Amino acid sequence: MKNLILLLSLIFITSCSSSDENTQGIFHSPSWIQGSWKDNTTGAILTFTKNDIKYNSDGNTYSFSKNQIRISSNQIIPQQIAKTDNLYIVDFGQGLEGSLIRFNFFRKTDNTIESKGHLPGNYTKL
Repeated sequence: MKNLILLLSLIFITSCSSSDENTQGIFHSPSWIQGSWKDNTTGAILTFTKNDIKYNSDGNTYSFSKNQIRISSNQIIPQQIAKTDNLYIVDFGQGLEGSLIRFNFFRKTDNTIESKGHLPGNYTKL
């Protein structure tokens, strides 16, 4: 058992290099989704930048970049799941035992997207 733990620790340590530390938690939203989008039902605004998703509802703005959101004093780390011409899926989580927030956006037209994950709804580009 000790050998297994030692082996797993060794694999983990060697798989993390200094270049990994600089890019961990960075995501790049596709150009087609960048900009501001308004929820057709609630009026809330989603704003996508190259490296962030911001949500504005009732005058409160929430940023999902890795340096802004914290749950239980732990940073949330973004991970891109899919990025195509019509689909963008990104997870924000705390690792193996933490909470997970999944955004799942589908481009219906150039001016409309549908969110099927966190913050569901139909959004129109502003």
